[in-house]
Amino acid sequence: MVSKKILGVAIAAAFSSQAFAVIDETGGTNGAGSGAVVYAKEAITSAQVTNGMVQVTAAGTELNTVVAVGFGVTATTHAFVRFDLTNAQFKNAVVAGDLTAVTGTITNVTVAQGGSAGSSYVIFDVTSGGLAQTDKFQLALAGLQVSPTAPATISYAQYSTSPAAVAGSATSTTGALATDSYQAISVANALKTTITPANLTADVNAATPFTKFTGNTATGSLGTVQFDLTAGALSATGTAVTTLAQVLNAGAGQSTLSVTGDLTFTNTGATGSAAATAANLTFGASNSDTAATNVPSAKLSNLTGFTTATAYPVSLTAASAINAGSYSLTFTPVGIANAAYGPSTATGSLGSISRNGATVQVPYLTTNAGLNQKVVLVNRGSSDVTYSVSYTTEGTVTATAGTAAAGTLKAKSTTVLKATDLVTLTGGSRTAATVTVLAPNTTIDAATQTVVTDPASVSFGSSDTVALDVK
Repeated sequence: MVSKKILGVAIAAAFSSQAFAVIDETGGTNGAGSGAVVYAKEAITSAQVTNGMVQVTAAGTELNTVVAVGFGVTATTHAFVRFDLTNAQFKNAVVAGDLTAVTGTITNVTVAQGGSAGSSYVIFDVTSGGLAQTDKFQLALAGLQVSPTAPATISYAQYSTSPAAVAGSATSTTGALATDSYQAISVANALKTTITPANLTADVNAATPFTKFTGNTATGSLGTVQFDLTAGALSATGTAVTTLAQVLNAGAGQSTLSVTGDLTFTNTGATGSAAATAANLTFGASNSDTAATNVPSAKLSNLTGFTTATAYPVSLTAASAINAGSYSLTFTPVGIANAAYGPSTATGSLGSISRNGATVQVPYLTTNAGLNQKVVLVNRGSSDVTYSVSYTTEGTVTATAGTAAAGTLKAKSTTVLKATDLVTLTGGSRTAATVTVLAPNTTIDAATQTVVTDPASVSFGSSDTVALDVK
């Protein structure tokens, strides 16, 4: 007995254009079929769903199923051929003419049992005109009723007697001379939304600090959003699904793209307008929605003109000093008219904005009672700037920021910070520190000064002053 199981889980169609292939359970290697069909779930309307099953209609031969005979049948001999559907039903009654020989010869076909609309199996009584095991049958299907939640399998079995064929099923093929099955049809979401982040840095070296991104530009991209459709996906009527309009409502006031994060610096303020502010957040070539007042709307609610396979930048233009922060994008689609299922919402991280500035590494900072260490910061610039200090401890030592761990460096002034005001250390008395100043590194100088105040309590070190690199 010949017995083969083709159990390939192929839910993506093998063609990317309206080619009208067939479901071929004889093709491929290692048990893989070909020609599987995927119906775009978002393109299905409520009128195309009956009793929870999607009513699909073939536009060509895409539902026709080809199987190998699998066991030779001599001329004038009867073979009982059974097809079972799992997670699907026949949409129309199967008739004798739906089963033909692609190769080899059959002289008569009768629908012996099953095959009615709504049923999930059919048995044909086939009179052979001479069929080799490598010959092929084709079952032509003009339509099916398909589950929207699980792939549909088409199973084939050939029996030598009608009782064995009647006793068979998709999962029980005792006595079968040849078998074949393939998960060939799926109803699945075809729309994929990809959000790709990109980070930006607000530049302290701009003529007015932080009003531009690095690269001397006021405009930067936080990332992209791209829409793609499953290649070869079909509508319930067999039409190729290739445009966004087939899976969502892209018109004004329908599907939206919304940015979450600080957009206050895109506001054009008293000298601008709501429309100018809207133009400071763009999605590809489209400005964001214009708000009723001059504030950022943070969204786009008209996707007319958007296409698939295109990465649309989500870009900001600064109208004032750029704030640091993180951002995300939410796509909220609206389905097509009378959609049975509709597209899925997608949310993802866009990039983050950071501010650059002067960085000072302090490799050794101590709060030892016998030492008085100070960090000296000089601001040679013409503007007050802020600074902050972070700590890198060793072992089990913990660092708690002190009252001087963040503050302001006055313009053209020197600020002296005592180690004991910068940090409180538990479990030890030394740490490394990083000082970040929101100013160009060319305007900042730094040093540490250590004075031994209690020689009896320390057995090492001496009073010194060390210049620190500012990067």
